[in-house]
Amino acid sequence: MAQTGGITIRVRSQLGMWRLRDVNPADAVEALVQRIEAEKNVPAHQQTLSLDAGGTMPLDASVPLAKYGIKANGDVVHLRIDAHADALIAGPAMVTKKKIGADGSIVAVQYEEAQAERGFRPGMPRLRDMKKTWTLQEFVEMNEQFVYRFEKPKEGEADEGRKSEMCFGAHVHSGCMMDFTTAMQQVGWNQCRVAYLYGTFDEGGGEGGGGGGGGGGGEDEGSRTVVKIEAMYEPPQENTPEGFEVLEDPREEQVAKLAEMLNLKKVGWIFAHPPREEGFLMSAEEVMFAALQQLEAADGVNKTPFVTLHMTPTAEGAGHTDAQQVTLTAMDMVAEGALEVNPANRATCAVSDTFTAVVEGREGVKTVETERFLLNVPVMQNEKPMLQNKVFFFSFCSLIVPANLHAYQHSPGGHNFFFLATVDIYRLDPLIAPSHDLSNRTQ
Repeated sequence: MAQTGGITIRVRSQLGMWRLRDVNPADAVEALVQRIEAEKNVPAHQQTLSLDAGGTMPLDASVPLAKYGIKANGDVVHLRIDAHADALIAGPAMVTKKKIGADGSIVAVQYEEAQAERGFRPGMPRLRDMKKTWTLQEFVEMNEQFVYRFEKPKEGEADEGRKSEMCFGAHVHSGCMMDFTTAMQQVGWNQCRVAYLYGTFDEGGGEGGGGGGGGGGGEDEGSRTVVKIEAMYEPPQENTPEGFEVLEDPREEQVAKLAEMLNLKKVGWIFAHPPREEGFLMSAEEVMFAALQQLEAADGVNKTPFVTLHMTPTAEGAGHTDAQQVTLTAMDMVAEGALEVNPANRATCAVSDTFTAVVEGREGVKTVETERFLLNVPVMQNEKPMLQNKVFFFSFCSLIVPANLHAYQHSPGGHNFFFLATVDIYRLDPLIAPSHDLSNRTQ
C-alpha cells in the first residue's frame, strides 16, 4: 500500500549510512539533494544520487522520488560525493599512504582503503573528523549504536521458538489458503510466490483471551492484538525456485483505494516456496523483506502486529501455513543497513562490516542465523469473515470478489463495513485498471 506520510530513507555514501526522516516521496529528487546539502554539508554540485552503488542508475533531479520506487521506510539511495568535497577530507582516488605488498613491492593505498583502516568503523570517517574531542562515555555510546547483541535462547525457545508479543494470533480465511495452495500446486511447488494480506487488526482477540503469555512488555491485556485476514492480493512479481522479486505495480493506488472502500488495510504478507532442507525456515532475503514490510506498517522501528505467513508443501502436496514476525532487532538492523545477503548460506544473514554482532557473548560474528530474528505467531481459523462465503482474492491479472458490485449490503448489527451478499464470482479488471479513478466511489 502506498505510503501516505513522511518516510525514513537511508542514504549510503563514502561517509557511511545516513537516515533521513520525514521525506516526502512526492517531492522531486532536487528536494533530497538540498536537504543533504543543508544537513550534511555536502554541496549540491558535489552530489550524485543513484539507485545503485555503482552509479549506473542516476536520479534525475526533476523526477519525484516515488517514480524511482523510493516510497517506503528503509528504502535506500546511493550518494556519490565528489572527490574534491570538503566532506571527504581527501578525494577517493587520492593516495594517502604506502604499504609493502605481498611480493615486497611498494604499493600506493587509495583513500577508501585507508579510510576503512583508520575510520571509526569500516565505511565511516575517523572520530576526529566527526567531532574534535570525545569523552569516554560519548565514545562508548557512539560505538554501542553499531553493536547488536543476541542472547542465548531461554528454556524451551530453542525447540519451540520465541512467541511474539506484538501479534497474538493470525486468523486466516480457509478460502485464501485454498486459493494460494492451488496456485502453488499448479506450478508443482517449483517456484516461490508472494501475496499481500488485507484484513483488520483486532485488539483483545489473542489466544487464551486476556491472560497469560508473558505480558507483552508491560502492556495491558487489551493490547493483545490479532490479525484477521479477509483478502489476498498478488502484486506483479518474478519468481524462481530460490526467491522472488516484487515489481513496480501500476495498480497499487487502485488496490489501496478498493481495500479502503471495504474497510480493509494491509495486515501482512504470505510467501510460499519449494521444499527445503529441515531447519531452513526463512532466507536472508525473506527476513529482510519481512522487516521492511513491518517498518512500513509501523512507520519505523516500532511494535506492530503486521504478520508474515509462511506456506510450505506437505508430503501430499497440500500447503501447511505457519505465521511469524521478525524482531525489533531485525527491523532496526534492516533500517540501518546492517544486514546483507550471505550467498554462502541462505539460512543466515551477513552483518555489514560497519556493524558488530555479539552472539551469546561471541564478538565479531560475521553471520547470524535467520531463525534468531523470528517470532512465532499462532495460526487460527477466521470463524467470522467479514466477506461471507467466499474469500476476497485479487491478483495483478484480475480481481475476484464474492459477488456482483450492486449486491453491497450493510452488515447485520450496524457494523461500519459491507459484505457481499451472493457468492457469484465477478471479475473487476476494469475497476483496478491504472486509468480507472476510484476516488469518487464511496461506500
